[in-house]
Amino acid sequence: MSIKRGSLGFHVSFVVPNSATERMENFITTHEQFMRETHHLSGDKEPVILAYSVFKSPEFNNPFDPNSGETGNTLYGLTEIYNGPEGVQAHMSLGQQREVMFAELVSLTNTYCVAGILGAPVVAAME
Repeated sequence: MSIKRGSLGFHVSFVVPNSATERMENFITTHEQFMRETHHLSGDKEPVILAYSVFKSPEFNNPFDPNSGETGNTLYGLTEIYNGPEGVQAHMSLGQQREVMFAELVSLTNTYCVAGILGAPVVAAME
């Protein structure tokens, strides 16, 4: 299976003070484990995950010039892509069953999220 126009995805961007990155790293470890335990890379049983990535970078004063220095924050981006609404719904249902992990996601999002694209269609892809 491949990512195509009409696939549905999530992307959440976080700006986390360097003093709080351990909390974010712990969540990422837990979330990746959840994804590996509950999601499929192929087949018909949802959720089938087409892409799962977590990005991490220092926040630079000028993102086009790493020599500009750092702000003291770390940027994180969490991206997931599914075939369609069935995968998104299965993912959300499974995630909410892990109450502690889901509560931490909500807390991190309320505290550090700067942008969230949730269940949105892919509008461009290398098909």
